[in-house]
Amino acid sequence: MAVSKEVKETIAVTIDEVFKKMNSISWLERQKAMKDEAFKNTEKILYCFNILKEHVADEEEYLEMVHKNKSTSIVKYTKNKPDKPEDDQVLKDRVASYHRSKADVERVEKALARIKNRKGFEVIEYRYLNRKSDGGVHTYSEIAGFLAGNGGYNDNLNEKTVRGYKNDLIRDIAVFLFGSDAL
Repeated sequence: MAVSKEVKETIAVTIDEVFKKMNSISWLERQKAMKDEAFKNTEKILYCFNILKEHVADEEEYLEMVHKNKSTSIVKYTKNKPDKPEDDQVLKDRVASYHRSKADVERVEKALARIKNRKGFEVIEYRYLNRKSDGGVHTYSEIAGFLAGNGGYNDNLNEKTVRGYKNDLIRDIAVFLFGSDAL
């Protein structure tokens, strides 16, 4: 397949623009962006942790989902005709997904175990792991109310202090999960 001169020029110009854009962002700004993303991704993981843990609790049920509600919209395209993925490939992909999800749960559990004895861990539990009965998230002022005067916390524990505990611990969990990208 021959590529026209115009297409080659367009590709070259696009590549140059991408490199200019990347070079205009300093190394420190890129590092800060990666750090911010690690923090946000850690929070996302913690918000969904109980659901993910429940999801991988039963491997057999997880894998049976392959056979339930098969979608006909999953299509693999070849040159002239679309093909549905073979059942063996779908099952293989599902098994790989299960193992990735299970490994993620184990990594988060290890990270939580490493910080569980630190002051403020209860904030992580209330905010992310022990939801309200309606499934909602506890507010920082509610958490301050729960902890005030208990377990070594000051009687007048406030929302700002609770957020500080949460942020410090999330940063530490992010390092356990994402390594030096979170620093």
